[in-house]
Amino acid sequence: MVKEDRVREIALAVLDQGRSFPNAVVLATDAKTLSIEGGRVILPPRTKFLVIDGQHRIYAQKFSSYEGKYASIIHVGLDEVAMARLFLEINDNQRRVPSSLRWDLVRLVRPDDDPGAIAAAELVFELASNKESPLFQRIDLTGEQGEKDLKQGSVAPELKTLVNSKKGGFKKLDFEQHYETLQKFLVAVKSVDASEWRSGQTPFLKARVFRALLRLLPDIAVYAGKAPHLIPIAEFKRKLVQIDRDSLSDEEIRAVQGSAGIKEIYSMLLEQTGLGE
Repeated sequence: MVKEDRVREIALAVLDQGRSFPNAVVLATDAKTLSIEGGRVILPPRTKFLVIDGQHRIYAQKFSSYEGKYASIIHVGLDEVAMARLFLEINDNQRRVPSSLRWDLVRLVRPDDDPGAIAAAELVFELASNKESPLFQRIDLTGEQGEKDLKQGSVAPELKTLVNSKKGGFKKLDFEQHYETLQKFLVAVKSVDASEWRSGQTPFLKARVFRALLRLLPDIAVYAGKAPHLIPIAEFKRKLVQIDRDSLSDEEIRAVQGSAGIKEIYSMLLEQTGLGE
């Protein structure tokens, strides 16, 4: 079974570009052996294969005029039970690429059709690597640093939404203006809970809370009536200081709202800062 949208994307991105797939598809058959003559595998007319892994790559051929070449690994002499066992073995042991690493690679690949993603990835990298940034070395860029709660995979999508937002005028800003706005906002956030920020114990550095904080930016810009990059640090701080930090502890969020999502935390922050009125 295949997902047609994914198949069409593969046909467009790989086959239509004349590219080859970097890994082999995995096939299985109940045929006991396959003959090899002159370096070629001879397939009897009635041979059938079960596609264990790679069905989307194979089916993509239907949607492309380019005739791709598929490296294949063929397992012979398997009954249905053995085929099912092989399928589970392959798919249970596969590890997805961490979303943070995928976002990190966006900076290198730079997809022409997604400027918002490029801007978000660049912003995360700058915030994490610039020594003047309040988030210097506090964001896990590849998803492999378990001790860091902030992951590029969670921060970047939020920033992509922000830079594409018409609310508060963010969509009109260039990269430098976006970064200037974030820098001042984060300085304000840090100043509200400076000692805990330095120790890394502030709730503002928890992933869900941090993403909810970023969602406040367009609301603050609307409230201030200014272009986001022109809002001074002090004006950000006047709103942020109204946040009840105790209400953002893991225990308090669980006690009051259960396993609160980002939307619920954002709504609470809107109420506390008066931006939702």
